Amino acid sequence: MNRDEILDLIRRNKTVLGADLSGIDLAGADLTGGRFEKVNFQGADLSGVNIRKTGLRKCDFAGARLDGTDLSNVDLRKMNFAGASFQKVRLDRTLFQGADLRKADFSDAHLGWSLMQNAQLDGAVFTGAVFEKMIMSHASMNGADLSGADLTKVVFLDTKLEGARFQGAKLFKVLLSDCKLAGQDFHGMSIQQVNFAGSDLSNADFSGANLRMCHFMNADLSGANLEGADAQDAMFLGAKFLKTRLAGANLYRAYFGEGDLSQADFSGANLENAAFTRAKCRAARFVNGKCSYADFSHADLTGADFSGARLYMALLHRSVVDGTVWDRADRTLIRLENKEMAEAEDWTPQETKR
Repeated sequence: MNRDEILDLIRRNKTVLGADLSGIDLAGADLTGGRFEKVNFQGADLSGVNIRKTGLRKCDFAGARLDGTDLSNVDLRKMNFAGASFQKVRLDRTLFQGADLRKADFSDAHLGWSLMQNAQLDGAVFTGAVFEKMIMSHASMNGADLSGADLTKVVFLDTKLEGARFQGAKLFKVLLSDCKLAGQDFHGMSIQQVNFAGSDLSNADFSGANLRMCHFMNADLSGANLEGADAQDAMFLGAKFLKTRLAGANLYRAYFGEGDLSQADFSGANLENAAFTRAKCRAARFVNGKCSYADFSHADLTGADFSGARLYMALLHRSVVDGTVWDRADRTLIRLENKEMAEAEDWTPQETKR
């Protein structure tokens, strides 16, 4: 079956069923209103085709070229696109759930308002792509390349991202919750208002990154590098920071409550107005740290080192300070107990007299 025969079937409102169109050249063709079922498009050239209002069911597009094609409002669920080329395509309300997109190339594509849940995207390429309001939940993206991509309001809930590359990408209001990102390289990147809750970020590199207002609740940052990062107003509730490096970081107003910061290094970091309520800070280093107005209420500071730190008006209400080092620390007006907090914590209801 050739190009003219296919276009004739479309004009006569006929369904193309079970045809082998592998390697066919349909570049720029108008397939509007066509119906294709169980068709083999492997290696076909579909670059720039008009595919709107086209019905596609159980077709195979492995290795096909769809470069520059507008795939808006097209249903491509559970189809095979392994190794296909989608360079500079446009997705808008496109359905790719459960599709096989392994090693597909979406370089410089515009991906918006579309669904890729449970899709196979291992080794897929998204370099320079623009993502907006995409749903990638539960997809497998191991080894995917998102270098230089612009990601805005994208959902990666429980997405497999082992070995994925993000270097040079821009992330804004992205959900990366419960993802495996151990050892990931995020250094120097712009990562603002991103939610990493529950993710494995152990040994990840965030050095020099912009992490303002990011959310790391219950994330594992053990062994990670946040040196020189700007994490102002970041949320680290319950996060793990075992032997994490945060020297010189801006952690102004950051929240570390109930986290495990054992042996973490905050040397020279800006921790003004930061909160460490009930955090475990055993043997942590705060050497030369700026800790004015920081809240260490109920924190375990056993063996912590505050040498040369500025602790003006810091609150250490009922914190554990066994073996804590204060050499040359500025403890001007430090608050060892908050009477109102103590009264509230010690309050017990009285029996009502009858």
